[in-house]
Amino acid sequence: MAMRVDLSGVKQRYRLCFVRDTWAFFTRLDLNRQWGDGWERTPYEQYAGEPYAGEPGQILKLAFDGSLLRPESGAHGAAYSVETINDGHVPWLRTENYLVPKPLFIMGGSTIEKFVECVELVGGTVYAPLGWGDLVRPQAPPTPAVPDHTP
Repeated sequence: MAMRVDLSGVKQRYRLCFVRDTWAFFTRLDLNRQWGDGWERTPYEQYAGEPYAGEPGQILKLAFDGSLLRPESGAHGAAYSVETINDGHVPWLRTENYLVPKPLFIMGGSTIEKFVECVELVGGTVYAPLGWGDLVRPQAPPTPAVPDHTP
């Protein structure tokens, strides 16, 4: 049995601010107010730390998989700082193959809703921790009514 997490309560409030390996970090703050160690240094993958979480619920961390490249990867990869990426100069994640009809870009500041939609478009999955959001169980088909044959 599969369970899904209902993200409807947070899908617009949190924005993508950092990606490390298969982890995406989302913040409730404006991107220009969210920070972490070494976010101004290049290359981010060597110097940058995870985003600061000054208050409870400020940062949400989601795991994901899928055919997406980070800024330093692929034919068009290069070294960037988190600050440069979050300023919109390059996407946090992108496609670079020709299997999708149109290149896909996930920019800093993308909502959780947009992030999930894009990851699913490339055949990936986003994983939310249990206990976060409401669990939604798939509904079983209704059982047919059994006629009562009592006299």
